Amino acid sequence: MLLLLFVGLSSCTKEDRKLMIVKQEEEIDKFLQTLVCDTILYQNGAVRAVLEPGNPTSVADTVAEGDTLYFYYAGHIFSRGKGKLFHTNLDSVALAHHWNLPEDQAKVRSGIVGEGKFLKGLDYGFRGMTPREHALILFNADLGFGNANVGQVPSMSPLMFEIWIVQVVKKQISLSQ
Repeated sequence: MLLLLFVGLSSCTKEDRKLMIVKQEEEIDKFLQTLVCDTILYQNGAVRAVLEPGNPTSVADTVAEGDTLYFYYAGHIFSRGKGKLFHTNLDSVALAHHWNLPEDQAKVRSGIVGEGKFLKGLDYGFRGMTPREHALILFNADLGFGNANVGQVPSMSPLMFEIWIVQVVKKQISLSQ
């Protein structure tokens, strides 16, 4: 009897979680409808709204798996738009939110796309970005921190990252014979 009760409760929890994710995605879609931008891209559950297009020299400049990305960011808890700022590496954003940004955090971040260094939502949202692009990347809690409380971010929080791409370094392909 206890086993049946436990199974019943855990399935409700899964259903509640699924419902919460669907509601988060609906709220993200409602917010996107309020934006004035020409390009909104959906990629594996992440959404990228291009605020200022980059200026790549060729199609080959777009971010793909294995590329190294250099960027600035501002991470917000999504709440029908930019909610509470929980992290940034950009002085001007920190100043606007009355934060004292330590020198070791006020620098361009980098990482290789597709290697698991980034949250899944960011990893998906980065793909296709170009040098000097300014965009918002939004995603539900499953593509973010999920059930974990991380710093100021409560569990099951949808996230919004404002991203400024500085540079894209393409993956080097070895020519083995």
